[in-house]
Amino acid sequence: MSDLDKYLEELNESYTSTLSKRGRNQKIKSTAGVMGVTLARQKNDPLYKKMMYYKHLYMKTKEQLQKKYKSRALTLARQKASTYKK
Repeated sequence: MSDLDKYLEELNESYTSTLSKRGRNQKIKSTAGVMGVTLARQKNDPLYKKMMYYKHLYMKTKEQLQKKYKSRALTLARQKASTYKK
């Protein structure tokens, strides 16, 4: 596995991403969090397995909800998009 693949895998493990500018302390905390999860995965920690199990359950449930409400959500999104200023 290349370094790029490892890095991309670590990024995929995080739950959220941000577009706002972060300071040095926030970057350090974020990196420490990613590294902690990576170390837990390498050591085959049961808490890591539990975290991933519930993360996959969350994603699966979210997909089911999106599928269920897709037509209504698309209608509302189109209505909202038509009110944006150009």
